[in-house]
Amino acid sequence: MSSLNSMIDVELRNIQKRFQQNVVVKDFSLQVERGEFVSFLGPSGCGKTTTLNMIAGFLEPDEGDLFIKGKRMNGVPPYKRELGMVFQTYSLFPHMTVAENVAYGLKLRKVGRAEIEERVKRVLDLVKLPHVRDRYPKQLSGGQRQRIAIARALVIEPSLLLLDEPLSNLDAKLREELRDELKRLHQEIGVTTIFVTHDQEEALSLSDRIVVLNHGCVEQIGTPTEIYNQPASEFVHTFIGKTNKLSGRVTAVAAGRVTVETDGGLTVEAGEQRQPFVAGQRVHVFIRPEKIRLTDAGRTPNGGSGQLVMASFLGAFTECEVRVGDHLLSVKVQMVDSTLNLNPGQTVGCSWNSDDVLIMPAARDAG
Repeated sequence: MSSLNSMIDVELRNIQKRFQQNVVVKDFSLQVERGEFVSFLGPSGCGKTTTLNMIAGFLEPDEGDLFIKGKRMNGVPPYKRELGMVFQTYSLFPHMTVAENVAYGLKLRKVGRAEIEERVKRVLDLVKLPHVRDRYPKQLSGGQRQRIAIARALVIEPSLLLLDEPLSNLDAKLREELRDELKRLHQEIGVTTIFVTHDQEEALSLSDRIVVLNHGCVEQIGTPTEIYNQPASEFVHTFIGKTNKLSGRVTAVAAGRVTVETDGGLTVEAGEQRQPFVAGQRVHVFIRPEKIRLTDAGRTPNGGSGQLVMASFLGAFTECEVRVGDHLLSVKVQMVDSTLNLNPGQTVGCSWNSDDVLIMPAARDAG
């Protein structure tokens, strides 16, 4: 698709960024459609905030081209990019009231007083905080301050909203509440949004698509479902959610099925995989904890019997560790589905569907 396509709000073409000799973003290409919510996800130092700052105009790419609304933005200053940005720290002016903070960007744009009043009221209603308009930032909770920062970014009616880890300074309960608030806001106003986070749950719950980054490189771009269930690399699979990793060797490939004998003494049958494997090949086997079922002791069609080592009740589910052969498997048991009494020391069966098994080449065979 061309950058002139009216449905593409942001396009990055082969973007690279270096700090001295260190390449922090390598050959990054992406198209973000109008109204899309895209998350940049990865560990610290992977290049996600650097890329966001290049889109915002705070940094210039060393190579490649950046387009917003079909217009090339290389060299264009931030204030000419028609975007709103929310930072990890709230960056509210302490000497201004909430209403004055929210109105600040409109005053810089020489918007008339009556329109400023109407737009400030509308956006404070949108973030459900009309009652705090005359308070000062120090009189607000952390969650309220962050919502005011979001309101300040939205009031200028940007064509693009950039969010740089806006929830990371909040406690767990507040993060969850504000995450739901962000989702509601996006559904209501539909502004194209790029969101930077290292939190997998945030990215999975909020995004239309996720860009997974590692050491400045794009590992995978896809929907949350694709990223979670069809990871393109071992990094993506192990970074997104929990998993059990077993090493072994392929013993048979037939009729779309791959059989692996693990080093820990398990025979694992997997369904059709995204890439071909051959008998004798060293591989890693991955099974998500929630895909494993605990049963009464006995042989299982795809799995084995073992000893329950640990059971931690966490409300809706119980996290278990089960020793099967030489493997210590992590298992997530949904309590609504379980009739087992989970007592450490008891013998249980572990089973899983072959279609829930992911196989990837071991490093020396990945080539």
